[in-house]
Amino acid sequence: SLTEESYNSGIIFYIPKNVKVESPIKIEFNMDEENPVVINQNIIVAEKGSEGTIIMDYTSSEKVEAFHNGLTKIYAKESSIINIIKIQRMNDVSHNFDSNIAIVKRQGQVNWISIELGSGISSSNYSNFLEAEASEANLSSIYLGDGKRKIDLEYSMIHKGARSISNIETKGVLMDHAKKVFKGNLDFKKGARLSKGVEEEYVILLDPTVKSNSIPALLCHEDDVEGEHAASAGQINENKLFYLMSRGLKEKEAKKLIVEASFRPIIDRIPYKNYRKIVIDEVERILMNGKN
Repeated sequence: SLTEESYNSGIIFYIPKNVKVESPIKIEFNMDEENPVVINQNIIVAEKGSEGTIIMDYTSSEKVEAFHNGLTKIYAKESSIINIIKIQRMNDVSHNFDSNIAIVKRQGQVNWISIELGSGISSSNYSNFLEAEASEANLSSIYLGDGKRKIDLEYSMIHKGARSISNIETKGVLMDHAKKVFKGNLDFKKGARLSKGVEEEYVILLDPTVKSNSIPALLCHEDDVEGEHAASAGQINENKLFYLMSRGLKEKEAKKLIVEASFRPIIDRIPYKNYRKIVIDEVERILMNGKN
């Protein structure tokens, strides 16, 4: 692939056996006039019993037609825990293509938080291979599409080990003329007995001109498993909106409050206060300055 053959940046992060890295590792990728292209390959290896957290923040300078193509690979070995937070807030004329792969061994755990707030075109996919018994992957994401933004998301949980666990929780908002496709896949392979997978997507449609497609898929090659999926799309509850406006809020302010309440449980899982503030401020900026 392009990222494996021609990458110009990235990290290799190795955590030795039984080592717990207490402070999150912060990595910032900023695309500007001198360096508008980032093709990065990130490799993270967590040995048995280790633990660590990494925050990756992707930004671009104003008006720069930036391009990002990234690949992140995680090898979570026995009883390890890896937490990855990805924040994508590039400008409206940028392009973002991001791929993520996790291979999780016995009783290992990989937890993703994905924040999609930028780029004119953004495509992100996450493939988690639960290879051994009691392996686990969790993916919590939010996305916000405004203007003519196009968003493509594909999240896959591939259960191979017995008693493996997966959770996908996605909350989105679309406004103006934004378009989004969401594909969520739970795939139970032979041998994944007693495994459980859950996927949920909830999207708020702020304008009738948006387009939202959700394609949940449940694939099963094993009898004794449990898979659940749910998807809903709709406008803001009129009663909630009326109540907030009756308390003196303008319509945009009331909508912002409702959206923030939906996003907040996921944003609050970001371990750094300043990054939580960055995300909340960016959400507020987009909601209050729609490009209708």
